[in-house]
Amino acid sequence: MVLRDGKRTIIESQDIVPGDILFLEAGNHIQADGRIIKAKELFIKESVLTGEAEDQKKEVTSIDKEVAIGDRTNMVYRGTIVTNGVGMIIVTATGKDTEIGHIASLVSETKEEPTPLQMQLKKLARNITIVVVFIAIGIVLISVLLQNNEEGLLLAFETAVAVAVAAIPEGLVISLTVILAIGMQFILKRNALVRKLVAAETLGSVSVICTDKTGTLTKGSMQVVEITTITQTYKENEFKGVQDNAALYTALKIGLLCNNAVLEKDGKGIGDTTEVALLQAVEEAALEKEQIEWKEKRIDEIPFDSKRKYMATLHKTEKGEAIYVKGALEKLIPHITYIKGATKKRITKKQIQHIIDQEKEYAQKGLRLLALAYKEDKHGWGNIQEEHIEGLTFAGLVVIKDPLRKDVKETLKVAKKAGIRVMMITGDHAKTAKAIGEELGLITRDGQVLEGVDIENMSDDELKQSITTINIFARVDPKHKLRIVRALQAHDHVVAMTGDGVNDAPAIKAADIGIAVGSGTDVAKSTADMVILDDKFPTIVAAVEEGRGIYENIKKVVTYLLAGSFSEVVLVVGSIVAGLPVAALPAQILWVNIIEDAFPTMALAFEKKEKGLMNEPPRKRNAPIMGKEVRTMIIMKSIIGNIILFAIFVYFYKTTGDIHLTRTIVFVGFAIDALFFIFSVRSLRHMIWQIPMNNFYLIGAVVFGWVMLLLAVYWPPLQILLRTVPLAWYHWVVMIMFGITDIILIEGIKWAFLVRRQKKYNYARK
Repeated sequence: MVLRDGKRTIIESQDIVPGDILFLEAGNHIQADGRIIKAKELFIKESVLTGEAEDQKKEVTSIDKEVAIGDRTNMVYRGTIVTNGVGMIIVTATGKDTEIGHIASLVSETKEEPTPLQMQLKKLARNITIVVVFIAIGIVLISVLLQNNEEGLLLAFETAVAVAVAAIPEGLVISLTVILAIGMQFILKRNALVRKLVAAETLGSVSVICTDKTGTLTKGSMQVVEITTITQTYKENEFKGVQDNAALYTALKIGLLCNNAVLEKDGKGIGDTTEVALLQAVEEAALEKEQIEWKEKRIDEIPFDSKRKYMATLHKTEKGEAIYVKGALEKLIPHITYIKGATKKRITKKQIQHIIDQEKEYAQKGLRLLALAYKEDKHGWGNIQEEHIEGLTFAGLVVIKDPLRKDVKETLKVAKKAGIRVMMITGDHAKTAKAIGEELGLITRDGQVLEGVDIENMSDDELKQSITTINIFARVDPKHKLRIVRALQAHDHVVAMTGDGVNDAPAIKAADIGIAVGSGTDVAKSTADMVILDDKFPTIVAAVEEGRGIYENIKKVVTYLLAGSFSEVVLVVGSIVAGLPVAALPAQILWVNIIEDAFPTMALAFEKKEKGLMNEPPRKRNAPIMGKEVRTMIIMKSIIGNIILFAIFVYFYKTTGDIHLTRTIVFVGFAIDALFFIFSVRSLRHMIWQIPMNNFYLIGAVVFGWVMLLLAVYWPPLQILLRTVPLAWYHWVVMIMFGITDIILIEGIKWAFLVRRQKKYNYARK
């Protein structure tokens, strides 16, 4: 509703222009940014912009120019909701010029960078292509130099093509897709939905988690955690049995009766979040709510006001009338004359100072406090006036906070052990953020909290330098979150950013892993790579663990495929250089390629994640898939293993003179080597005898490979196609011994790296 030509008029939101006067009332979705020119108990839900669940009070006032959105008490913004009161604003911005519009622009301008896996696979593909082309050309050139007949040259060319085809791990793409798809299912079982396939692996390399406070580290709802009377402090789990405790009963009764919120059957409340928290405490204490309200019916009320900072209600009681008051301690303390313990007594100066000291102590921890007081009279007042708020009896202090989720502290320990840095980025006040940070161990008492205003005044280089030591950021805007992400990425961190509101969307998109909570806005979820279905921080760390398992399986597949793919090269090149017939025919090479590239590689995708993944630091952004361990394993297996196989080839060819028999033996050696090696590569962290035999897909794939091998050797149609001949039992014994020898070689390499890794780990712990 707008003011046009001096009259109130309802218009379409797209017709609103700067300068319009808008009328606001509870329930309105604000359609433009504007400055408040009139307000009465006006509260706005700004979580879409600030991420904070608490409603913000708005009023006609002046503020500093450089303040965070959450501190602009004289402004309202498009996309926010009026939850209480009425007001008038003059429109200052519409459409793309609003704060929401600026966020949309940030999202559209933010480009998605390729993931670490995509970059490494691109590099790996380029290197494999260069090597394969070099090998193929090398085989042809060597053959041209050493062969004198057309038939030999043609066979050399066919062999070069076959070796090139075999050397290209065409099963890698399918296997990676299967690994990522299965990984997504494992992550889903841990209450996280991965929306983009490659994100499943990127999770495993996360080195920094930037998390919101409200709803992720905390429960996301205000809760009464303590009630302090003049004699005792009661924790939230000590509210039951209040009928036997007069002081606690009185405090809870005031919280119930001096209250305008409504608690629904499902436990959710309607109204002010503080008042809802009081009602939930009453319910937890099992007070007879309806009975109390019936016995002490409300007669009159002084509503909460930002100047008075208290609310008071007048009730009819069995003994006359009673006034119940709740509000800020500094406003009520001058009007308190008595205290309520086991009996009612006049309050002393020492007791007043004690209450004030308690209030200061709680305030330093970023906690919200309400003072409770009352006044009784057998004659009553009939109605309630401000002058009646005198001679009050102090009933207690109510401590309210958004409590931590139960398992967050333990999860932070897991993250720290895994070398993952956790940073809290919130729209809340610095004092509250620091108190939560201290409670979680993210910051020390002397630690620094960086606010949005500080970030605004920093250059990118200054922020990049500061971000190495600061873990808590408060009162931040969307552009600040985006700068934080980019500053971390400038240090080569792989960043996961969580969020739930429209304000988080730019940073979510810019992060390596954008994470939205399930209860968040559609904008945040559509921008994110992953959605946490249960809104819990431990789910993020659990997803990171699954991501590390996914990457380990990718390494296993790459190791297996490349070791097998280049095995033929040594043998083929060696036989040509030695002036011998080609050790393996093109059809045989391709058949072995089918045996090892088909089902076994896909079966590796079903390997369960290994223990101890979260005891190691995350891998670096630019860390290659083929690290030193993988490269060593591939090179040693390809060279040493196949030198042994080449020696077997030469021996059988020289002793039998039967090239078809010799090629069949070599063909069987290739296949057996691959079918044995896959059991060793199931873990790069444990010796083969330590790996549980729990991958039944792999067992099935190996059985299938053996069937394919036996058919190739003994089934006449395939004998003709592959030019194989039946083997005697001792030929099989020799090849099985060769396979076992190769496994011993691989396990020796693995053992050496495991010993080296353990020494580094022990040194790091010292």
